[in-house]
Amino acid sequence: MKTLPFILLILLFAGCKEENYVYKTFSLAGFQLEARSNWHEFQLQGIDSKVGGITNGKDKLTYDLGWYSYAFQNETQETHIKINTTVNGKDALIVRPIRAGKGIIGIYIRVDSLTGLSMYGTSKNEDEILKIFNSIKIL
Repeated sequence: MKTLPFILLILLFAGCKEENYVYKTFSLAGFQLEARSNWHEFQLQGIDSKVGGITNGKDKLTYDLGWYSYAFQNETQETHIKINTTVNGKDALIVRPIRAGKGIIGIYIRVDSLTGLSMYGTSKNEDEILKIFNSIKIL
């Protein structure tokens, strides 16, 4: 009986272990971002824009850089939180579902007067996705 509290204490500290992740920089079509080293890039075929994405095998973020990039106008206050911010000195809109993992999480950045960058996906690990979004640098 005296060992049970000791075992529980060990399990508690083991669960609090801080993970040391290695990050890498992805140079994508007109922008860069940083993500954990277990993410990798994938290519898609675009018609009038540059498209592609990154994935860690579990989560996937797809980007669209062009004139008609999606600016998240269909996400409503009933389903999503919308945050106006700046990323790398550019005006940006971040959308995330009210319930984590239950809808799209994305970012839209106005690159110039004609071009926008959208990146979006779904994930229960929204903190990691937000770190990726905040690391974006327009080239």
